[in-house]
Amino acid sequence: MKRERLTPTIVMLVLSMLVGFSLLGLVYKPSLLMVLVLGLVVLSMAVALLVYAVKFDRQMRGREKAHEESTQK
Repeated sequence: MKRERLTPTIVMLVLSMLVGFSLLGLVYKPSLLMVLVLGLVVLSMAVALLVYAVKFDRQMRGREKAHEESTQK
């Protein structure tokens, strides 16, 4: 049974986070320090989510291959 990959969903989540942060910065016009701090938080969360999604997809593909090989023998 093939599972849908997680990475495209996480990429859409990251893009929506970045767009939302950008729009919030344009509408609210906070101080530069606040924008930098929140930008770094959003960016670090985005990178962490992408890294874990790619790792998860690789592990799931490896398990699916192992399961297919074990059922074919």
